[in-house]
Amino acid sequence: MSFPERLELCCGPVTAVDLALFAAASGDHNPLHLDVEAARAAGFDKPLVHGMLTMAYTARLFTRSFGAGSVRHLDTRFTGVARLGDTVALSATLSSVEGGCALYALTAHAEGGGELMTGSARIAPFTGEAQG
Repeated sequence: MSFPERLELCCGPVTAVDLALFAAASGDHNPLHLDVEAARAAGFDKPLVHGMLTMAYTARLFTRSFGAGSVRHLDTRFTGVARLGDTVALSATLSSVEGGCALYALTAHAEGGGELMTGSARIAPFTGEAQG
């Protein structure tokens, strides 16, 4: 299997509907993500995008190229926040390939350039067989 040197994906702009749907799916109904006034009271101009929604976008970056079940491990650190209306730009750069698995370095940025996340991912194309 050949792994591309770089993968990129832009998601958004993130809408209030996206945040509400993710809140419903994840059970994270923190008003900081859903309510303008709660976000303002916390010092933000707009509701914040769930960090785990950024992680879900990261998984999409790989599953669209390698299929469902391809993500073996994500190790991430949130370094900033995205706000309602931002586009989340994700990129993965191939670091190494060992035993049929690829290790990618990850970054995510908000549309304005602010870093949101860094980390790494271990990817193996999904074959439909049980992984052990």
